[in-house]
Amino acid sequence: MGLILLILTNLFFPLAALGVMFGFLFSGRRGLLKHLSQELRERFGLEKEGEIPQNAVWLHCASVGEVMSMKGIISQLKEFYGKDIIVTTSTQAGKDTALKNPQITRAILAPLDFYPSCKRFLRIAKPYRLFVVEREIWPNMLETARQAGVPAALINGRISAKSARAYALVKPLFKRVLGSLRFAALHTQAAAERYERLGIKKENIYVCGNVKYDTLSDSPAKLAEVDRLLTALGWNGKPILVMGSTHPVEETMLLRAAPDLIKKGIKIIFAPRHLERRTEIADTLRQSGLHYAFVSEENFDKKTDILCADVMGLLQSLYARAALTFVGGSVAPRGAHNLLEPAILSKTVLFGKHFYNAPLTALALLESAGGVLVNENNFKETVLRLTADPAQLENMSQNARKTALSFKGATDKIMEVVKTYERKTA
Repeated sequence: MGLILLILTNLFFPLAALGVMFGFLFSGRRGLLKHLSQELRERFGLEKEGEIPQNAVWLHCASVGEVMSMKGIISQLKEFYGKDIIVTTSTQAGKDTALKNPQITRAILAPLDFYPSCKRFLRIAKPYRLFVVEREIWPNMLETARQAGVPAALINGRISAKSARAYALVKPLFKRVLGSLRFAALHTQAAAERYERLGIKKENIYVCGNVKYDTLSDSPAKLAEVDRLLTALGWNGKPILVMGSTHPVEETMLLRAAPDLIKKGIKIIFAPRHLERRTEIADTLRQSGLHYAFVSEENFDKKTDILCADVMGLLQSLYARAALTFVGGSVAPRGAHNLLEPAILSKTVLFGKHFYNAPLTALALLESAGGVLVNENNFKETVLRLTADPAQLENMSQNARKTALSFKGATDKIMEVVKTYERKTA
């Protein structure tokens, strides 16, 4: 039955691909296709012999976040195997990020999950091993790897309850492809149970944690830039609330509370999750009547009370100078962004109830009193209460750091699984 479903997906693929292509060409995003001919060659596995190093260790990542999180793993895989590293990604942004890593020999866009494309890619690349990252479970990729005799494994794997239910609708297909994995190194026990039900053998499943927590740094790169910014604002020595990766509902919550927070001397910085919303944000701030500014415009002065950090790469350094932090995507139902980014910097973390993408870290922060659950109704009172009690806030901040440190170590655990597998098959 699994083979039949795989055949059916390939029969319907050309029609689905045409629909996506026409939809894209008539959308406002068509301008993103700046290298169409090269992209098509890579998407259909049309590289020539010699363009891709053979017998390399192959990692497949979704996009930027996965490529960044794999930096430590890639370095250790290269040292352990002594082979070239090739990385495929599902997005151009992911490929661009991979190209900047000197440990990666070649970075290309992944072939579409269409049997002929994957088959050709495997024939040209002849990889030594395939490591699929997080939840990039593409049936044809894994099927053609199995047929080519390329051992495949899932590393830093995750799967939500919702995705598991969707996969279960075509369980024979996923049982076929997941059953071919030599091992799966997963984030959580819950993920292990879901993948076992979908077809990975229990003896091949390992719970190792999440490698993205190993990349947490307590030495942000742009502290000097942030310090210059705070000096220009006249905010040195003042309590600052930093809200990271915010969505519209969270910004609305903030602006409702802002006048009362400002009256108590609290300064506010928020970093929107999506910078393309800048025009919308500017309109909202204008209507708020607050003294606001944008980092990109450098139009701030000492009357500024609220600052929008509308630039990339500054958030971690902003967290480092905060008295109190909030992580977005949590009051907004987006599953919560990285709750441990401010925690590793010894900052108490506020977040909402929608933390389904990071349940372990959220619950650990709450249990240790390094984090506090907030919503639209209690947000203002929580900020005022905590900033009015520096001693309590300092104690909670140290709890947050201890919690963040407890989540490190997944990289070494995954590499031990890799080495154990190789010893067994030697």
